[in-house]
Formats: sequence, structure tokens, C-alpha cells
Amino acid sequence: MPELKEIGKLLEQLSPTEYAYDWDNSGFNVKLDNQEVRGIMVCLDVTGEVIGEAIKKDCNLIISHHPLLFHAVKCIDAGTYQGQCLSGLIKHGISLYCAHTSMDTAPQGINRYLADMLGLRNQEYLEETNVGRYFEVAVHVPESHVGKIRSAMSKAGAGNIGDYSECTYNIAGKGTFRPNDQANPYIGSSGSLEIVDEVRVSAVCPEYRLAAVLKEIRNVHPYEEPAISALVAAEPRSVNAGLGIVGDLEETMAASDVILKIKEKLDLDCVRAAGDLRRKISRAAVCGGAAGDMEGLAKEKGAQLYLTGEIKHNFYMEAQDMVLIEAGHYDTEKCFCKLYAEGLQKLLDDVNYNVAVYIASLHRPYVNI
Repeated sequence: MPELKEIGKLLEQLSPTEYAYDWDNSGFNVKLDNQEVRGIMVCLDVTGEVIGEAIKKDCNLIISHHPLLFHAVKCIDAGTYQGQCLSGLIKHGISLYCAHTSMDTAPQGINRYLADMLGLRNQEYLEETNVGRYFEVAVHVPESHVGKIRSAMSKAGAGNIGDYSECTYNIAGKGTFRPNDQANPYIGSSGSLEIVDEVRVSAVCPEYRLAAVLKEIRNVHPYEEPAISALVAAEPRSVNAGLGIVGDLEETMAASDVILKIKEKLDLDCVRAAGDLRRKISRAAVCGGAAGDMEGLAKEKGAQLYLTGEIKHNFYMEAQDMVLIEAGHYDTEKCFCKLYAEGLQKLLDDVNYNVAVYIASLHRPYVNI
């Protein structure tokens, strides 16, 4: 059986904690060292019922969407909901991992599910939350080594832009230098000013490949002291994660018909709506959970309809020329369990870890009467 630390590596692939907001507590809330994982239970919220279900199915790892530990804890009181859950987890040797905003913003997370549910095309994030920088790396090299430098930069991960690879720019010119008495120049001699035909070779690379690109350049460059520059590029950018999604509907339809589709897909009897329900909608935005405050971003990106889980009264009042759909925090995020369980099971199967992943019985924290 795999150890907890090995499972943790897979969880980071599915919803990296670096995608989470700083105020969030995604990641391990309870971590028991040297633990072999026998089974995994996925849930929306940690409750006594979920812990009991995990025990029955011999699961010693629970993965929840909402963190059990959200704020600093000064006392574990067994008389509180939080304290009861913590006591139960530790007593029965169950670790807890929470994938909250890390799964909200993940490329294949909750909001992608909602956007695909409505069939949105040309999707883009309402708010980009994890943007990788690119650098333009440039080096001056004698003409005899231009091919080696280009090859080395490409091998290390530079020069990839979209569907194109080995993208470089090359400017020919004259390089000058005067080696001192301590130098061992590849071209020229100490004390003499040298004028050499050189080429400035440049290519863009993502930040995480920058160190490797610089290393490879130095490895193949003939000069003792190659002149290399690395400047932050405005474009391209690597948008790794984001919150909320906006896109175009497959066909223009009345807001009332969009609502019918939402109710059908989320298995709802009713939703709360505001705005002109006869209005024709061609572009819509979604964000699961309590994201009423993102209505403004949705409008800025051209959405005529915005679906979320919770909307405060003032956002209804301030919304102008928008159709707002409030489908409930629970119902816009209940997809988490199926998404995460299926994604994790595939990762486990890919590395031949024989660990079963179960979905906890879903329980609303309230009843509709």
C-alpha cells in the first residue's frame, strides 16, 4: 500500500496547493506520518457521518472540498463540530486533505465543470489567479557556435510558443572585447582589442525553465564570460489557474431557457433569479460557491447572465442589465466529489496503486421545506 506522502504527491497533481488563495487552507488539515493509505473517501464537507462512513469502508484518508480548519485554532473543544471531527479523525487514524480554492481554480475543477455543463465555448477565466511569467533570454555568440546555442536553448525548454517550437530571433553584429593578463580567451590574445562577428540569439522561456536554459547556454558557449540577459516578457504568458469562467453559449437562447438547463443539469427544483428572464443570452459566466461579488467581472467580460451559488442582497440591487442566477452554494459545488474521485482514481491507476476511492453519501446541510 502507498504511504500518505506518495498519495500527497498525486493530490498536488490534481489540484496544486499553489493554485489556492493565500487566505485559504487547502492541503492537509490532519496529517498522520508514516501512514499507509488503505482507502480514500471524498466528500464536500467533513462531518461525523462522513467519518463514520469512512471507518466502515476502511478509509484512512478523507478528502474534502471545504477545509475543516479554516482559521487558527487555540483550543480543540470536543463539544464543538470542529473539535468532534478532529477528535474522531485522530482517534481512528484518519488523515484529512482539503482541496478548496485549489480545486475551484484548477483547469479541470469545479468551474470548468459548470462551464462545460452550459456548453460554453471560447472559455476564459473571470479572474486569473496563477500566471506563469516568461523571460526573453538573449546571448551573444560567435557565428561558429550559433547552431549549438540554439540547439542547447531549445533542448532546455526555450523557444516554445503555442504550437511552435525552436522559435528564436537572431541579429548579426560586431562584438568587441579586450582580454586582460588573467584571461584565457577563446578568440584573440591578452591585451589586444578584438572585433568579432557575433550573433545575438534570443528566445522566450517559462520561468520554471530559466535556470536550465542559462545552464545549457553556459555549457556550450565557447567564451569564458558569455554575455547573457534575461528580461521579463509581456507576452506570452502561461495562465495556469483562475476563478470563474465566462464563455459563449452554443446558441442564443432566452434566459428562462438557460435556467431550465441549469435546473436540469444540477438536478434542482428551483433557483433564485433576477433580471429580465425574456432576455436573449449569448454569453454567460459561472462561478461555484459564494461568488456573488464576481458579478462585476462577469459583466466586464461581456456576460449577460451570471450563475453562482450565493449572492448577497446588495449585489442584486447593484446589478444592472444582468440576469443573475443563484443556484445554491451546495448545488454548485456538489460536482466536486465526482470530479475529484474520478481524477484521483485515474492517477492511482496510472501508477498501479491498488487503493479504492469512494464518494461519501451527499448530505445537504439544510432541508428545503
